Amino acid sequence: MGKKEQAKEMPDISNASEEQVAETKDEKDLLIEQLELKLKAYEEEIDKIKRAAADVINRGKQLEVEKKYAAVDLIKKLLVPLSYFEGALKFQSDDPAIMNFLKGFEMIYQLIFDTLRTDGLEEIVTNVNDTFDPYYHEVTELVATEGEKDRIVEIVQKGYKYKDRVIKPVKVKVSTFTQKSKDSEVVNDNETNAKSEMVN
Repeated sequence: MGKKEQAKEMPDISNASEEQVAETKDEKDLLIEQLELKLKAYEEEIDKIKRAAADVINRGKQLEVEKKYAAVDLIKKLLVPLSYFEGALKFQSDDPAIMNFLKGFEMIYQLIFDTLRTDGLEEIVTNVNDTFDPYYHEVTELVATEGEKDRIVEIVQKGYKYKDRVIKPVKVKVSTFTQKSKDSEVVNDNETNAKSEMVN
């Protein structure tokens, strides 16, 4: 057998080696792709678990808030007759029988309010000449004065908060500028400017 015939019978090692390398590379790429898909699916499951856990936590917080303010609607309704009690207790009379009757009213009012206070009801403390605060106060009337603007000049009706939430703002009358007060401010400003010019 000649050398040429032996060469024909021998396998092409270089070509076979390249095919094996290519096949191995394809298998490796396929394996990596499968691992990436599994990793992605795993991450998606983790995200689902995290979202579910967050929903449970948020729902728990919501239930805590609902539990905290569970009685707020009932207390709001009770504040209506309490306001009538307050109005009745302002009544004055020379008749001892009527005043004794009002004292009984006052005892009932105080008993109801003390019971609500133990559950978290609190009167919003407001005084005349306090600065108006829209979070705690509700304006019923603007009163023209020569004093400072946005000052409480009269308390019309009490306000309340339940725990840390305002459930009934204090009804108040608030001061506003009069034309006279504005004119006096202009005069004062002019006098101040004139004095400063004289000094200079």
